Amino acid sequence: MGKGGGGQKTPYEAPNDLTSRQKASLIDLISEGPIEGPIHVQGSMDDLGCIYLDDTPVIDGSGNSTINGMYAQWRAGTLEQPAMSGFTASANEVPVGIEVKYNSPVTRTITSPNIDRLRLTFGTQALVETKDNGDRVPTSVQLQIQVQRNGAWITEKNVTINGKRSNSPYLMAVVLDDLPPVPFSVRMIRITQDSTSDKIQNNTVWSSYSELVDISQTYPGSAVAGLMFDSEQFGNKFPRRNYLIKGRIIQVPSNYDPDKRIYSGIWDGTFKPAFTNNPAWVLWDLLTHPRYGMGKRLNISEVDKFALYAIGRYCDEQVDDGFGGKEPRMTCNAYITDMRKAYDVMGDMCAMMRIMPVWNGRTLTFIQDRPSDVVWPYTNANVIDGNFQYSFSALKSRHTAVEVRFIDPDNGWKTSVELVEDDASIARFGRNVMRVDAFGCTSRGQAHRHGLWLLTTEKLETQTVEFTVGSEGLRHMPGDIIEIADNYYADNQIGGRLTHIDYASKTLTLDRNIDTPKSGKSSVTLINAQGDPQSYEVLNYPASNQIKLDTLPSGLREGGIWTLTLPSLRRRLFRAISLADNGDASFTVIAVQHTPEKEEIVDKGAKFEPKPDTPLGGFIPPVENLSVDIESDASAWQVEASWNTPYSSRGVDFLLKLTTGDRIVGTASTTDTMYRFGGLPQGNYVLSVVPQNDRKQKGDVATTSFAINPPLPPSYIEVESGYFSLGIIPRSSGQNSLRAQYEFWFSEKQITDIREVESRAEYLGVSTMWVIQGRNLKAGHTYYIYVRSVNAVGKSVFVEAKGEPDSNTKEILDELDGQFMTTEAGKQLSEKLDWNAETALILSNASHRNFRQLLIKHAESQAGISELWQANATQEEAWAQEIKEIYSAVGDNTSAIKETQTSITELNKAFGQTTTEIRTELKTTNDATNKRIDGTNQDLANTNQKLGNTDKEVGRIAADVISNTKAISEANEASAEDRKQVQVQFGKQQGMIEEKMQATFNQSGDGVVTHSINITIVHNNVKYNAAGQVISAQVKNGKLESFFGYNANNFAWYNPANGKMELFMYAKNGQFFVRDLFIEDGSITNAKIGNVIQSNNYVAGKSGWIINKNGYAEFENAKFRGEIKATKGTMNNVIIDKDCEIKGTLKVENIEGDIVKFYSLGNGETITIPAQSFDRVIQVVTIATTHNSKWCRLWLNDDKFFEIKNGGRVDDFYYWNSPSTTLKANTPGVFRYDSEDRYFKITLLACKQ
Repeated sequence: MGKGGGGQKTPYEAPNDLTSRQKASLIDLISEGPIEGPIHVQGSMDDLGCIYLDDTPVIDGSGNSTINGMYAQWRAGTLEQPAMSGFTASANEVPVGIEVKYNSPVTRTITSPNIDRLRLTFGTQALVETKDNGDRVPTSVQLQIQVQRNGAWITEKNVTINGKRSNSPYLMAVVLDDLPPVPFSVRMIRITQDSTSDKIQNNTVWSSYSELVDISQTYPGSAVAGLMFDSEQFGNKFPRRNYLIKGRIIQVPSNYDPDKRIYSGIWDGTFKPAFTNNPAWVLWDLLTHPRYGMGKRLNISEVDKFALYAIGRYCDEQVDDGFGGKEPRMTCNAYITDMRKAYDVMGDMCAMMRIMPVWNGRTLTFIQDRPSDVVWPYTNANVIDGNFQYSFSALKSRHTAVEVRFIDPDNGWKTSVELVEDDASIARFGRNVMRVDAFGCTSRGQAHRHGLWLLTTEKLETQTVEFTVGSEGLRHMPGDIIEIADNYYADNQIGGRLTHIDYASKTLTLDRNIDTPKSGKSSVTLINAQGDPQSYEVLNYPASNQIKLDTLPSGLREGGIWTLTLPSLRRRLFRAISLADNGDASFTVIAVQHTPEKEEIVDKGAKFEPKPDTPLGGFIPPVENLSVDIESDASAWQVEASWNTPYSSRGVDFLLKLTTGDRIVGTASTTDTMYRFGGLPQGNYVLSVVPQNDRKQKGDVATTSFAINPPLPPSYIEVESGYFSLGIIPRSSGQNSLRAQYEFWFSEKQITDIREVESRAEYLGVSTMWVIQGRNLKAGHTYYIYVRSVNAVGKSVFVEAKGEPDSNTKEILDELDGQFMTTEAGKQLSEKLDWNAETALILSNASHRNFRQLLIKHAESQAGISELWQANATQEEAWAQEIKEIYSAVGDNTSAIKETQTSITELNKAFGQTTTEIRTELKTTNDATNKRIDGTNQDLANTNQKLGNTDKEVGRIAADVISNTKAISEANEASAEDRKQVQVQFGKQQGMIEEKMQATFNQSGDGVVTHSINITIVHNNVKYNAAGQVISAQVKNGKLESFFGYNANNFAWYNPANGKMELFMYAKNGQFFVRDLFIEDGSITNAKIGNVIQSNNYVAGKSGWIINKNGYAEFENAKFRGEIKATKGTMNNVIIDKDCEIKGTLKVENIEGDIVKFYSLGNGETITIPAQSFDRVIQVVTIATTHNSKWCRLWLNDDKFFEIKNGGRVDDFYYWNSPSTTLKANTPGVFRYDSEDRYFKITLLACKQ
C-alpha cells in the first residue's frame, strides 16, 4: 500500500433563504344577491369552515386551519351592503415576462387614465453561486427602477436581492405611489453584470405590473367573498376556490317555515322572502324573476302558484333516506353558472320533481306524477265509435338498471354515481343501463329514489291510449287521472250506460249483460249529483243486466256512465297528457298509463304484483315476428327469442321447443313475449313457439331456424369509387341467422400474407358497409381493404379487395369547384364589390354629448373640422362614440376624411368598430369650374371638342379609401373583421379593390378564418369580378379544412435568379404552362407530347425507354394484352403460349420441339415418345411391307394398338384407314412393333391436338 492519502470534502449547500411574501387578495362573485350566506360550521359569519382551496377545506375536522394567514370576508348581496375592509384597491395586472439584462433595460408605457399607484412584480429565476470547491452559497443581484418625468428618467427605487434560491423562481413587489400624469414610462435596469458562467445563476425577470386604482367598492346586489392569504403556499398562483353556502333568498309562501318545512293554515297566495331549497319555489323564482329569470316574459299571474304550492308540499314530505333516517322527498341545491335556454332549465327542474309543465291557454300549470283521484271515466259507450287505440313501449327500450349521477357531499362535493337495479328484470331481460344526471341533487337517498322512479315507471306504465270524445272531453284537463273501461280490451263487459234506475229496490239496469263474478267483491263507479265519479259496492246481481247496491247516490240519470271493477281485474287508470280540439266539436285525448302504487314502491319500498287488466276469453292471438339474438354465455351461448302479437297477450302462455336435428334441446312456457335459452353449444337449431290460452287451446305454431356458428366470409366485396373516397360494400350469400356484420381494415400496400392483416393494416371499425373518406386519399392510387364477417360466435377469414378513388379529372374539378364555392373562402373569392357609399353608423339617444366645430367659407369654397363625443349608459347597455371629420369643398368638388370609433357593450354582446373614410369627388358639370378651366386653357377646351369629351360624358370623378375594423363578442359567437376598400370612378368606369380579414367562431366549435383580396371593374356598365385571392381555414362539424384560392385570367410565377426575373410557370385562360417539372406520382387523363417522352435512364439501344412525336418507340420489355398490328419487323426469342394463326406464307429455317414429329420403327423395335404438356394425336402414316407379308402388330404402353394382315381384316382394323389414338398431356408413349418378317416397317406421326 502506498503512502499518503487524504479525506474528501463534501460540498456545502446553503439553505434557500429567499421566500416570496406576496399576499394574494381576491374578491369572488358568489351569486346574484341577496343570499343566506355561508354555512356556519363554527357559528361565525366570517368563519373559514365553508371555504375550500384546491378542494381542501380551510378548516379541518378538528377545527384547525390548514392555510396560514388566511382571512375572509362575506357580503350577502344586499343593495346597501358596505365595502369590505382591506380591499380598497382594484388591480389590473398586465403580464410582462421579459428577462432583464445588463445594458438592456425593459420599458413599459402606462396609459390607463385612472391609475393611482403602480405595483411592479419582479425577481430572479434562480439566485445561487457555486464555488470552485462545489459549495453552493448565496449571492446578490442589483436592479434599478426608473420613471420618466418631464422627459428625464428619474430613479425611484434601487433594489438589491441578496440570498439564495435554487429550487424555484423568487418574486418580490415594489409599489410606486407618486406617479406622473399619464401617459408615462417606467423601466427596469439591471445594475449587476450578466453572468457568463454556470457557476453564478442570477437571471432577473420582470414578471408583471399591476395598475392600482384606490376605490372602495360595495358590489350592490352581488354576493361576494373576499380572501387574503400568503400566495407562496400555492406556488404564487391563485388556487381553485369553492364555497359551501346557503343560496339565494327567494319568495316563498307566507305561511311556510322553510327551516322546519311546515305550512301553517290556509295560504292566502302571498309571499315572503326566505332561503329554501324546495325545488317548487326555486322554479317559481326562476320563472318570475325579472333579471335572471323569465319575469319579463311571464307575468306572475300567468304562473299557477297554487299548483306549485301543492307540489312544494309534496316535495317537503319526509321519506326514508335509506340510512335509517328521514329527509325531504326532493330538494334542489343547484349552482347555475352558465347561460342556458329557459326551456332546458325548466325541464331539468321539472324532471327532478316528477312534473310536466302544461300551458292550459291561460296559465302555465304543472302536472306531478303522484296519486290523485279519478276525474272522469271513459267507456266504449261515451267515446266516438267506441274505439280506443293503444300503443306499448318496446320491451327492448325498457331499462333494468339506472346509473344516477349526483353531487355527493361525502365525496368532497364531487360527482358520485348511485346504481339502482331491478334484479328480477335483469334475470329475465338482461342488463339495459340508463345513465342520468339528477339536477340539483346532493342526497344519495334522493338519487336512489330518482333512479327507482325511472325503473318503476318503465316497468309498470307501458301503455298509451288515444281516443276521441265529444263535449265530455272538457270534463278533464291535461294531468288529470281518468279511468278507461274498454270492454274489448278486457274481453268483458265492464262499462256502459244506465238504462233504468229503481230507487225503491236500489237496483240499476245496465245497457248490456255482464258476467257475474264467482267470488270476491265488485264495485261500480257512477257519476253523482256533483258530477264527480264515485265508487259503490255491488251487493248482488238480480239479473244478468242488473246490479243492486246498498245505497244509490242522488242525481243519477238514465243514460249516465257506469264502470264495473271486478275482483279479478285491475282498474285501468291513465293520466291525460294531451287534449286537442279537432274543430268539429270533438276532442282527441292522449293519456299514459298511471299506477298509483308506484309512490309506495319508490318512497317506501313496497312490493306488489298488479292484477291483470283483461282475461283473454277463448281467443288465441297468433305469434308474429319471431326472431332470435345470440349472446356469449361463458363457454357456451345464450339465445334470446322474442316475438309479438297483434292483440293483448293477457292470459296466454307461449310454449317453446328448441331442437337440433332430431334431438330436443329444451322446452319452456312463459307469459312474456320473450325467453332465453342458455348454455347452448355451436350448431344448427329450430325454435318453435305455440300460443295457448287459459282453456288450454293452442294456436298456430311459429318456427324459425338459426345457427350458432362463426360467419361465412363475404362472397365478394363491391368497391365504389368516389371523389377522394371509397365505398366498401361486402356481399354475402348463404349467411346464417346471426345477422353478421363486417370488420373493415385498411392498408395503402397489399398484404401478401393474409395472416398479417391485423398487424400491418389499420382497423377501421365494424358495420354493414364502410365509406373511407377524410384520410387524404389520392385520386387514381390503389388502396387495399380487408374485410371479414363477425358475429357473436366468431370471425371469418379476411377477404381482400382493392380500389382507386375516382380519377376522372373533369368530374373531380367539377366536384371540387362545387365544394370550394360553397365555403366561406369560395364565396369571398367570387364576391363582386359594390361602390362603397356607406358611412359609419352614428348612434343616437346619447345621455352625454360634446360637439365642437371649425368652419371657414369663402364664396363657393369652404373648409371645416368637426369633432363629436357621445356616450350613453343604462342598466342593460353602455356605449361610447367618437367622430372626427376634416372636409373641404369648392362648388360640387369635395374632399373629406372621416374617422369614427364606436364601442358598444350589452348584457350578452360586445361590439367595437373603427372606420376611416377618405373620399374625393370632382363633378365636371360644375359651370363655374368649367368656365374657369375654359378661360384658363382655351386649347384644352378645343382639344376636348375634337375628342368629343363633353362635360356630360365625363360625369362623376371620385376616389375613395375606406377602412373598417370591428370586433363583436356575443354569448354564442365571437367575430372580428378588418376591411379596407380603395375605389375610383371616372364617369361610368369604376375600379374597386378590397382587402378583408375576418374570423368567426361560435359555441358549437364551428368557425372560419379568411384573408381575401378582391378586385372589381365596372366597364361599359358591366361589372367584372376581375381578380382575387383568398386564404381560409374553417372548422365545421369537428372537421378542419384549409383553402387557398385565386381568381385571375393570367397567373405568373417568376424566379428572381441571377439578378433578373425568369418566368418558370404561367396560367392563362384555364391552361397551365410549366418550364420544368418533376412529378413523383401523377395521373393524366389525356396527354400531348410536343417532342419526346422518355425514362430518365434512357440510353439508345441499351437501357430505358423512349417515345417521340414521330411515333418511334423503344422499350426494354413490353407486355401487350390486346391486339398488335404491324406491317413489318424483326422479333427475337419469341414464345407463343397459345394458338397462332398464320394466313400468309410461313418461312422457317428451323423448328424445334414436338409440335409435329415423325417416328419410324422396324420389326422388333421399341421407341418412347416423351411426355409433353399438351395432348397429341398419334397416327400411323405408312406401313412398308412385301407382297407376301402376312401380318404385323403395334403395341402402346403394353396394350395392342392395332393388328393387320396383308389383304385381310384383323380385329376390325384396316391399314388403309390410318388408325390413330390420343396421347394425353404429361403422359409418355412406349411403342413396340413386331411383324411376320423383318421387312415390315412402320411410320408414326405425333402432332399437337
